[in-house]
Amino acid sequence: MIRDRGTMKWTAMMLPEHVQLIREWKQEDFAEASRELTEWELEELQQTIDCAVCQHKIITLTVWEGSRYLQWTGTIASLNQGAQELILETITKMKHIPLAYIHAARLEDDGCD
Repeated sequence: MIRDRGTMKWTAMMLPEHVQLIREWKQEDFAEASRELTEWELEELQQTIDCAVCQHKIITLTVWEGSRYLQWTGTIASLNQGAQELILETITKMKHIPLAYIHAARLEDDGCD
């Protein structure tokens, strides 16, 4: 049986710059597309964030960063309306997240009382 190793066999003959360009090209090829939120989703997102701020609850945010969705979990330290960003305090650091990049929010416990 013939075992073809694909591009692995050619990388030894390529310059490091070419290998890096191929990796970037593959990442662009498999990148997700950001989607627009509906009015209902935006309203629910705002209510969830407001509840987390008022009651200091742990929240998980789904954020669009670098052509993919990432999840951050922590407590909201503050909302900066002027800069349109949210400051999330995670276990290890303070994360500044632009409000326009937040696509979903979920409270870790049951919900708002």
